[in-house]
Amino acid sequence: MKTIKLTTLSVILLLAITLISSCKKDKTIVTENPFTTLFNDDVLSDSTLNYDFINYGVFEFGFEFSVTKNGKVTQLGVKSPDAGDIRATLWDLTDTSIIAQTTVTVVANTMKFNNLATAVELSTSKKYAITMLSNDWFRKKRTSSADYPYPITKGNVKIQKYAWVGSSFGTDAVYPTMYETDYLAGIVDFTYETEE
Repeated sequence: MKTIKLTTLSVILLLAITLISSCKKDKTIVTENPFTTLFNDDVLSDSTLNYDFINYGVFEFGFEFSVTKNGKVTQLGVKSPDAGDIRATLWDLTDTSIIAQTTVTVVANTMKFNNLATAVELSTSKKYAITMLSNDWFRKKRTSSADYPYPITKGNVKIQKYAWVGSSFGTDAVYPTMYETDYLAGIVDFTYETEE
């Protein structure tokens, strides 16, 4: 008799646990492309994309940023005024180490993303950067020549500054050391996923 009661009690507990766990709210995944949003934001500029450069000079350039919510990068992407292969690099600014890199084959004037083999977790306690190596790029400059009001928040990403450095093809990525505040150049981006 005791064995039957324990078995019945076990079944009741198992059913209760199943019902409770099935009532939990499913998590929603939020996907963002913060730098595409930045370049499309005419509130931050009194003009649209106003320059494009093709075969101009080779530079590693991009943006320093932090995140306001922990999440993961699943793709790196680039948009260019000319077709070609462009290297995109994600950096950890603790020691300027490379944490993800891919070469994106772009079609002119089209944003193109590559999936990362392994998603990269980003933390609110660290700073990061994303750069591209190219001799083709878009540039956006305010017609008033006013500085961009850094930091600029786009979704869960806080963009701290724009940076660049001269480079050459066939070399390892070099972290940018020159900073500008009155223009944005190089549409390099990532797909950032967070849970709600």
